[in-house]
Amino acid sequence: MELRGVNLRSLTPLLWYAGASAVLFYSGMFAFLFAVPVQVAFSRRGTDQGVATTIITGLVILVVHLLQALRFETAGNEAIRILFLDSLMPIGLLAGLTLFNLAKGYEWWIRIVVAGAIAVLGAFPSLRLLHEAATGNGALAEQMTSMLSVLGINENAQQWIEMVQRVVFNSIGLGVTVAIAANWWIGRNFASRGNAPVAVLRRATVPDQLIWSVILGMAVVVTGWIGTVPVWTEVIGWNVLLVGSFLFAVQGIGLAQHLLVRRGVGPAGERWVLTGALILLFLPGLNIVVSIGLPLFGMSELWIDYKRGESHESNTEQ
Repeated sequence: MELRGVNLRSLTPLLWYAGASAVLFYSGMFAFLFAVPVQVAFSRRGTDQGVATTIITGLVILVVHLLQALRFETAGNEAIRILFLDSLMPIGLLAGLTLFNLAKGYEWWIRIVVAGAIAVLGAFPSLRLLHEAATGNGALAEQMTSMLSVLGINENAQQWIEMVQRVVFNSIGLGVTVAIAANWWIGRNFASRGNAPVAVLRRATVPDQLIWSVILGMAVVVTGWIGTVPVWTEVIGWNVLLVGSFLFAVQGIGLAQHLLVRRGVGPAGERWVLTGALILLFLPGLNIVVSIGLPLFGMSELWIDYKRGESHESNTEQ
C-alpha cells in the first residue's frame, strides 16, 4: 500500500522500532537502552531505514515532551522550554549513534569519540539548565529542591544540587560515549539473535599516542585536587581522562579475548569476557578493580607485545 509515494508496508516496521525506543525511553528503568531498537533497524534493515528510524524516534520523543509540557499549565512557557531542551539530549544521542553507523570506514575509536561529542552537544542545553539550577536560578532549581525534599533532604539542598552538577559535568562525556557503545552492541546482538561476530572487540586497538590524553586529563584532575584550576578546565580534564580510559578499557577487553583465543577458547568464552566485566561493574568493591584494571590492562600493550608474531587485525568495521 502506498500513500503519496510512501510505501506504508515498509514504513510499518520502522514505526514499531521507533515506538519501542520511545517506550524504553519513558520507562525510566530502561531509558539508558532506549536506542537499542534503532540500532536493530540499522543492523537488520540497512542504513537508509536506520536513518529513517532515527528521525521518527527523535520526532516521537520531541512531540511527547511537548505534550507533557502542555500538562503543566501553571508553569507555562518555562515548562515548555525545559522539556523541549531536555528532549535534545536523547536526540543528540540518536545523532551520535547514527554517525557511528554511517562512518564505518573510520577506526572505531574515532567514530565513538566523534559520536560522543555530538551527543554532548545535544546535552548542552540540559547542562546549561542544570548549571542555572546549581546557582539557585530557574524553575529547575525549584523542581530539584522539591525532589530532594521528598527524599528527606531538607537541609543544604543547594549544596546537593551543586554536587549533582559537578558529577554530571565531569562525567557527561563518558556517560554518552558508553551509552552509544552499549546501545550499538546490544542492538547489534539483538539483530543477529545473539550470533554477532565476537571478533569485533578482539580487533579493537587504539593508537599509542592516545595515552597522552589520559596523562593530560589526569594531570588536570590532580592539579585541581591539590591546587586551583578554572572550573571548566577541570570539567574538560575529567571528561578527557574518563573517555580516554574507556577507550583503553575496550582495548583491554579485546586484548583479554585475544589471549583467550590464542589458548584455544571458543566464541562463547570470548563473549564471557565482556559479560563478566559488566557483571563485576555492579559488584561493590570489585567494580573499582575492574574500572581501574581494565584501562590499565589495555594501556599495558604500550610496553608488552601481546601480539608478537601475529598480524594485527583491522580496526575498521566492514
